[in-house]
Amino acid sequence: MHCQQLSVINFKNYREARLDFSSKFNCFAGPNGSGKTNLLDAIYYLSFCKSFSNPADTQNILFDTDFFVIQGQYKINGQTDELYCGLKRQQRKVFKRNKKEYERLSDHIGMYPLVLLSPSDTQLILGGSEDRRKFIDGVICQYNKEYLHCLINYNRALQQRNALLKVFAEKRYYDESSLEIWDEQLINNGAYIFSQRKEFFESFIPVFRRYYQFLSGGNELVDIEYQSSLSETDFKSLLLESRAKDRSFQHTTAGVHKDDLVFLIHAWPAKKFGSQGQQKTF
Repeated sequence: MHCQQLSVINFKNYREARLDFSSKFNCFAGPNGSGKTNLLDAIYYLSFCKSFSNPADTQNILFDTDFFVIQGQYKINGQTDELYCGLKRQQRKVFKRNKKEYERLSDHIGMYPLVLLSPSDTQLILGGSEDRRKFIDGVICQYNKEYLHCLINYNRALQQRNALLKVFAEKRYYDESSLEIWDEQLINNGAYIFSQRKEFFESFIPVFRRYYQFLSGGNELVDIEYQSSLSETDFKSLLLESRAKDRSFQHTTAGVHKDDLVFLIHAWPAKKFGSQGQQKTF
């Protein structure tokens, strides 16, 4: 796959720009604040239909203008594809592939796989579990459409279940049957999410160890532990066991939305005991 061309209009600090890319390496150079990272973000948009740095789409429109447009030309498997992303204030985002608009943006994810490295990646080590789950999901969603749809459905059901728990507390009543409707959706989608995360790490960890050994000169033993409450019990039992706690806390306290990763160097957590260099190598 080769991103051959990129053009932007009213995107972040760019009034208008067009670039043609080499099929090998491309480097952007310039003073701080000149827009180098913004060009990378435009490319990111064309893969993920959103910004990596600012999820509020309208905030990516150039000041004093009403819209932005990002267009890209890709050569993939011998075929040339044209991508279009446009947004007007107070209107929904439009995303097209070869002039055909997507009905669901999620159908585009994975068509043009992308990996972004940035200084903020240290949050994988130092940040909360949400950062690490986003990392896992961002990788798997690019090659597994079913995973993406299950993740969307799971998050929607989780939001509805949490809202219902708040209603129970506010109105001081409890309806188990209505809660079980959302439990079923969490179970069906969550079980698949857990199985795919587990399968991913079974194949990813050996690769990770090999490259870490190469970078560190083979002097450090490293590991990644995927932690999930579903490793010890089935999801249905887990929800039943935590039901009283969920009602008390007014949100769902157990499930794959609580999964986490632990990064280890010589069996010690890298977050607490790793040097800055070791954390960046991770």
